[in-house]
Amino acid sequence: MSPEPNKDLSKAGEKPLCLGCMAPNEPSAHFCVKCGAPLTSYAATGPFESRFAQGHAFRQAAEQPRKLIVVLGVWLFFGMLAFGGIFLLVADARDGDIGLRIIAGFIGAISVAMIWKTTRNYFFRGKAEKKHDA
Repeated sequence: MSPEPNKDLSKAGEKPLCLGCMAPNEPSAHFCVKCGAPLTSYAATGPFESRFAQGHAFRQAAEQPRKLIVVLGVWLFFGMLAFGGIFLLVADARDGDIGLRIIAGFIGAISVAMIWKTTRNYFFRGKAEKKHDA
């Protein structure tokens, strides 16, 4: 059974705010209804809930990278996957195994998309924040 978060707030009629997006949430919520960020310690430590908290961290890294080291890490990780997918496509050209080609193409496409999305979001984050503030 999960613990009851924010009992004191429910008595006062206030709703806790998400630290990521400042959206009001129900006092019993463990995750933000707007952005999915973990709100309580149980959300980060529960066996099933911790997977959702990790997913939120990965989404934030890809959608709103704040540091260049995050972008370099994405390039390193997904760059190796893209290179491996391209290598499998080229190396498998002689054998002609269609299943391996499909998997290699899928891995390469997803890797390139993640690299593109993270890099674009890092370099154009200032423009998006200015549009949001206006």
